[in-house]
Amino acid sequence: MVARTLTVPFLFFILLSPSNLLFSQARSAEAYFREGLAADNAQDYDNAAALYTKAIRADGSLISAAINLAIIYGRWQKLDTAQNLYDQVLQIAPHSFEAYYNRARLFLERGDLKLAQKDYLAALELRPEEPSLFVNLAGLEIHLYEKTHSVRYLESAEKKLRKAEGLKYHSPALYFNRARLMEFKNAPARARTLYTEAMRYFDSDSIEYKTCLVRAERLSRQLR
Repeated sequence: MVARTLTVPFLFFILLSPSNLLFSQARSAEAYFREGLAADNAQDYDNAAALYTKAIRADGSLISAAINLAIIYGRWQKLDTAQNLYDQVLQIAPHSFEAYYNRARLFLERGDLKLAQKDYLAALELRPEEPSLFVNLAGLEIHLYEKTHSVRYLESAEKKLRKAEGLKYHSPALYFNRARLMEFKNAPARARTLYTEAMRYFDSDSIEYKTCLVRAERLSRQLR
């Protein structure tokens, strides 16, 4: 499940204001976009997708509409369509942080760790002080350690989590990934504390909360 890495923000949802509209198309494209945004925020995703599509048809350079539409298709598990939208955005706007960030999340969902890493690193070049990127990359590197058992991934993950902490960043994903790191470093008491800390950020009925709870309880049994 995606909660294993808790990519940050776990529900990172890009809702941008339209920009760079052609004057002759601005009024209709902007109107569609804003109506789509309202539907999006109301979780009326069918209507939002239809309105974003109309906005894109009115102005093909309106990348904010394309990114939001890709996020909706990702939510619907139409990952090929979502990826195609991100690819098109990056052809038009090769320095779009939002496109790299969200395409990385899509690659993670597919299990394409190397492609996700590449996109996160591209996003980091654009925003080198964005703390969520360090947490996301750390979680990804912990996954790579699980697959390869290469200690360099753990060392790199620890540096990235420290960087995020140095930027005064606090999130459930930071605690969760720090806990996973502590497990691999054979520090179960510290890992349990961090899982418990992460639980504070989630609803008790959520998958994320239950994942942290199961891991904390397992570590408690291990420490007896």
